[in-house]
Amino acid sequence: MINFVQRSASPRKTWTFKRGAGSSHQTATWSIRSSLALLVMACILPAALMSTYFIVSDYQQQKARAVQNAIATARAATANLDRDIASIESGLRVLATSAALNADDLPAFYRQAKQAQPFQNITNYVLTDANGRQQINTILPVNAPLPQGVTPQLHKVFTQGATVLTDMFIGPATGKPILAIGVPVRRNGQIIYGLNAGIFPERVANILLAQRLPPNWIGVVLDSQGKVITRTHELARFQGKSAVPDLVRMVREQREGVLETTTLDGIPVITAFSRSSISDWSVAVGVPKASLDAGLKESLIKLLIVNTLLSVAAMWLAWRLALAKVVYPAHRLLARMGNLSRGVDPGPPSNAVTSREFVALEQGFSEMGERLRLQERERRAKVAAEAANQAKTDFLSRMSHELRTPLNAVLGFAQVLKMNTADPLSARQLSMVNQIESSGLHLLEMISDVLDVSKIESDSIDIFIEDVDVRALTRDCQQMLTTQASSAGVHLDTITQDGVSQVRADRVRLKQVLLNLLSNAVKYNRPGGHVTLILQEHEGQLTFRVRDTGLGMTRQQVEHLFEPFNRLGRENTSTLGTGIGLVICKRLLELMGGSLSVRAIENEGSEFLFTLPTKASTLVPPTALDAPAPGAHSTE
Repeated sequence: MINFVQRSASPRKTWTFKRGAGSSHQTATWSIRSSLALLVMACILPAALMSTYFIVSDYQQQKARAVQNAIATARAATANLDRDIASIESGLRVLATSAALNADDLPAFYRQAKQAQPFQNITNYVLTDANGRQQINTILPVNAPLPQGVTPQLHKVFTQGATVLTDMFIGPATGKPILAIGVPVRRNGQIIYGLNAGIFPERVANILLAQRLPPNWIGVVLDSQGKVITRTHELARFQGKSAVPDLVRMVREQREGVLETTTLDGIPVITAFSRSSISDWSVAVGVPKASLDAGLKESLIKLLIVNTLLSVAAMWLAWRLALAKVVYPAHRLLARMGNLSRGVDPGPPSNAVTSREFVALEQGFSEMGERLRLQERERRAKVAAEAANQAKTDFLSRMSHELRTPLNAVLGFAQVLKMNTADPLSARQLSMVNQIESSGLHLLEMISDVLDVSKIESDSIDIFIEDVDVRALTRDCQQMLTTQASSAGVHLDTITQDGVSQVRADRVRLKQVLLNLLSNAVKYNRPGGHVTLILQEHEGQLTFRVRDTGLGMTRQQVEHLFEPFNRLGRENTSTLGTGIGLVICKRLLELMGGSLSVRAIENEGSEFLFTLPTKASTLVPPTALDAPAPGAHSTE
């Protein structure tokens, strides 16, 4: 385990990140049988929906055709009604020019009107004067008493001087519902009489029946007040009554139209209507919605039955195929997997499998079993290697501590010999003691490095993150290396960007990294060379660059730079080193949230650089550094 400790001016807080501790969750699963059943339904459903769409579309088209037929029927009936009224009006205007009327010979005109009545196919002729009194009524004998008074609408013949078509009223002579058409009779430009023709509603009914409506369609003729003149169904019950309000309102507002409403006898219908162009009468044709919906319901029921039968047959066939081709092979494959998981020989692949996919699965399973056996052997070898590595680490750790004690004693005695002023050493003896001390210090450095490596590999090193005064730290490093740099004839310099003050890191480990990088830059430099430490801050990150003018490295050397105990061929030189200092630097920087990279050109020097955060926040991964200069070698 690696412990990260956060240091600040407040009491210390410790952040601990533990490796391992994975998590798992379960998800709902479906059996192959359920999945196949769902697949069959998914295949059938689109066809069912498409069939439903076509049925509903056909129903809409049938409905639209029925509405168009109803409109056409209403138009045709209205046109026939207008022609019939026009023919009656023409006959009245011819009869109004009779010479008998001009001579006020009413008996002669009565005979003339009786003769014309069969040809006009009307109920009777009525002659009225300007006071509304009947002078002739052909439905009564010539000398019979005549009823007095006429419907007020007929009096408009005298006031307007035009043809008048009345609404339905009760005839005073017949006592039955009747209609009337009146024209003016003029003499010398003056209207002296009103000549009227009476029409029983049956004549209008015959015009409506001539349209040959389907038996369940309802036709009706309305007068200007919206009252029923005639009707194809239950005429006696509704004659003279006002039609439904919605129809009456639309007839007054529009000449033609379609609406959904309910008839007077409570039948929901789609009604098409047309109003006369020469009168205010209207013809309406109602198509019962039940007759339209019946076809749709019948088609949908048939579709439901067919789809149900097809679904059952398809699911049965799919079930049989699924059992033979999918379920049973899958069960056999699962049984082999179970045997393998229990450490039992799973056995050979089944010869009953005919599906290419399951054949491939069986072959893949056999290959997977072989790989698992190999992985198990590798796992055991890895466990053994890790145990050996741990034993090695424990051995190195113990031996490092055990070697320090006698080594420190050797170094101590060497220093005592050098400091003995009472019996000073000769030049030859002093040289040998210096050699002992130098070799002892080198050995002590190697032991410390090996101990650090063992701690890193066993994840037992502690990293204390705090705000580090980077200027003070670099001054300490420069002072500690002044003697070494002077001895090597190397100029050591530090360039710090303005405003750089602190960095988030472990002070001890960061100092260890800088000392190692600067010491290497001095050791592998040339006399009169330069070592420069450059500090640059950008977007909360502080970049450290250690640049030297030494021997540099080839591309092949850079590739093996961070291999432990590999000194890249310089182990045969007089320059001391262990070959693990850069490995330790790289691991320590990674633990502090940075990364170490290098740029090197052979015979032109090297530059090591890394980046650490400057603000107290979570540890961030190292940011990408600048691209290497042309011709340079780099590694991360």
